[in-house]
Amino acid sequence: MQTRSRWALAGSLLSVATTIGTVACLRGTLPATPRPVEEPDVVGLARPGDTPADAQVDFLPRIDSARDWARLATQPEAHVMAHTETIKFVIDTAEDDRVYFLQSERWDLHFTFVQRFIDPGADHARFNISEYRRDDRRFLLGSLMYYRDGEHYTLELVAGDTMSGERIAKVYALVRARVFFGEQLRFRPLSPLHERSIAGLGARLPVLAADAVNASIQYQPLVLGVAYGVLRVVRGTLDPASARPNEILVTETVPNEIPPVAALVTSQLQAPLAHVAVLSRNRNTPDMGLRGAVDRADIRALEGRIVRLSVGAQEFTLREASREDAEAAWAAARPTRVTRPVGNTRLRALRPVCGCEAEYAGAKAAQLSQLCALGGLNVPPGFVVPFAAYAEHLARAQPAAELRAILHAPLFQSDATERARRLASLRAAIEAAPVDRQLLSLVRAQLARLGPSERFIFRSSTNAEDLPGFNGAGLYESVVVPGDASPEVLADALRRVWASVWLQRGYEEREWFRIDHEAVSMAVLVQPFVADVVANGVAVTANPYDEARPGVFINTQVTGGSVTGASGDELPEQFVVYTWAEELEPELLSRSSRTDGAAILSEAEVMALTHQLQRIHANLTPRYPGLANAMDVEFLLTRDRRFVFVQARPINVLYTEGQRWRTN
Repeated sequence: MQTRSRWALAGSLLSVATTIGTVACLRGTLPATPRPVEEPDVVGLARPGDTPADAQVDFLPRIDSARDWARLATQPEAHVMAHTETIKFVIDTAEDDRVYFLQSERWDLHFTFVQRFIDPGADHARFNISEYRRDDRRFLLGSLMYYRDGEHYTLELVAGDTMSGERIAKVYALVRARVFFGEQLRFRPLSPLHERSIAGLGARLPVLAADAVNASIQYQPLVLGVAYGVLRVVRGTLDPASARPNEILVTETVPNEIPPVAALVTSQLQAPLAHVAVLSRNRNTPDMGLRGAVDRADIRALEGRIVRLSVGAQEFTLREASREDAEAAWAAARPTRVTRPVGNTRLRALRPVCGCEAEYAGAKAAQLSQLCALGGLNVPPGFVVPFAAYAEHLARAQPAAELRAILHAPLFQSDATERARRLASLRAAIEAAPVDRQLLSLVRAQLARLGPSERFIFRSSTNAEDLPGFNGAGLYESVVVPGDASPEVLADALRRVWASVWLQRGYEEREWFRIDHEAVSMAVLVQPFVADVVANGVAVTANPYDEARPGVFINTQVTGGSVTGASGDELPEQFVVYTWAEELEPELLSRSSRTDGAAILSEAEVMALTHQLQRIHANLTPRYPGLANAMDVEFLLTRDRRFVFVQARPINVLYTEGQRWRTN
């Protein structure tokens, strides 16, 4: 199905940084995250010649050569993968199966082409139903894709097209006979619906699985934009303390954590919702995967020099740059105003997670409370150890005057290695200080009220985390304890979570965003550890690739793998489920690399999860007007096939010019 705007993709999830009101964790204004000074470079498809015929062609009846392909093809921002070219086609069954291959930059919707050249009286809404969902349709519609990295030519339908298998085979035969790459052409099913439709066709319909396309990807844009920095190639494991904000890092592997840098290029591909990618999006710093990047001669030739990197939806460019341009970009990239988080450190009582407030429990706990209030969602019960307990413990471990002296020491501020040493000492002091005995008694009593559990998890919930503009993904620690944990084990768990405020990755992130460290407070969210989990997942309640096609983006991985930490050859199962039509349309982007092609979620489960995500979106997103347009939701799938929701934080999905709504 089609919309009134161009389908566009390759968007970046970027948390907006602005005034925090409803969350009540930050005072005043969090500086708006600056957009790139420059838009990413647009590298157009090379077209043969510039004759009037080449310039004016609207369609061709055949594609007999690479020249014909170049005359018609476009490189869409509206595709999940880079290095792709596409040509749309229309087959008119009322005219003896006449085939039109469209000039697809000009005619990016089947409907507008049909209305202009075949049926001027066509109605858009009726067309979307009759030509994609009805058996008595007049037109057979689809696209040809060329995946350059793997040299794959595919024939594809939109995910929700109900075309029968026999008709798909007919379309394939008609198109195959009219293109110069017919022997290479394969049908690529984009949804479980397509897979069911073509079952049993066998050799009549050569098929290319999604995983074959994914395996061939060489360039993976994750956060689009332009960055200036000193190019540094890192072989082996990155030492986070060695990274600098003015560096463009080219790493051999995907780092487990990444301090603020100008941009990141990894030689392995990244999971789209991994922590390192989410942090880059939150900072609005370009991020891309490029297989073998550390070994490329063109990259190594620029090592140590100031360069300009442009990460675009289809291509990237890298070239040497002037220091003047770089310094201007660096000055514009970082927020300018200091933000002071606020929190109530007077309330000492332990409170249930359902019904708690951000002012004393932190954003993560408060957002889970909002999920509880919706009803009908599985949210683990639990309780919150409020900010007051952390503040009192920190004062015992490190008096405020001493802490201030550490944070403001010139060497601490200028030397990352010195910061790492002093922060480690601060954490050690927090972990060595005794925990208040009365607090431990209250924690044990609350655990008893929760009932028997094999394990419990102690989770961070700060006033500088999971907020619009600062989601803090992966900055702090959670600790799992056995169900019969001793008081000392419980005390250690509390201390480790409290101490994680002063992990270097958290400090560097807050410093980049100019968040006052001394005002940060940590609550501890205590919950039963969810048992019998068979998969974990992360979903975004907006389509991050295309504003014109509302949807949700779901990433799922089996237990033992990770959605937020996956890298290299590990892929989660990925769906974009389009929600703009009356019927949901799931599009399969990849199966998990850990399941040998087997599905983690059934189609019915994808649909059920999408409905729950839509409820979360509709009820929670309006709480952040002007600050967020979607929710970032973490969930677990249990052995009895229940979805359990463990986190929901606001994000703002930003789109490039080519991904925004556009009226034709």
